[in-house]
Amino acid sequence: MEPSELTTETEANAAGKRTTPETLLLPDESPTFSWLVALNGPRRGKLYRIKRRGVTIGRETDNDIILEDETVSRHHARLLVEPGIGNPQIYIQDIASVNGTFVNGERIVRQLLQDEDHVTIGDAVFSFKHL
Repeated sequence: MEPSELTTETEANAAGKRTTPETLLLPDESPTFSWLVALNGPRRGKLYRIKRRGVTIGRETDNDIILEDETVSRHHARLLVEPGIGNPQIYIQDIASVNGTFVNGERIVRQLLQDEDHVTIGDAVFSFKHL
């Protein structure tokens, strides 16, 4: 993390945020330490970092991960980040797609992802990595 991304106590107080001398505020986009790794196709090996605000997947260009595959819906699925004990929990949710979202070969509506789970959307297969 770059030093410029951190908020100091003085800056936080000036912005009206309460802090203690030990407080170090992280930016809103602090990392989740989770990724999707493309396992096949032209994106094979590409890492997609999962942001705290979540990630959208589909054919349309307004998605975070764009899959150019006619079997993928325009807005197919989303990854949701929810607070957990110690680490955030990452869920994948199908957005009423026609052809479905699969985790480890099972069609899902919403599923908590575990490290090494395989996510299939259309012809694309991803491995979920979580530290």
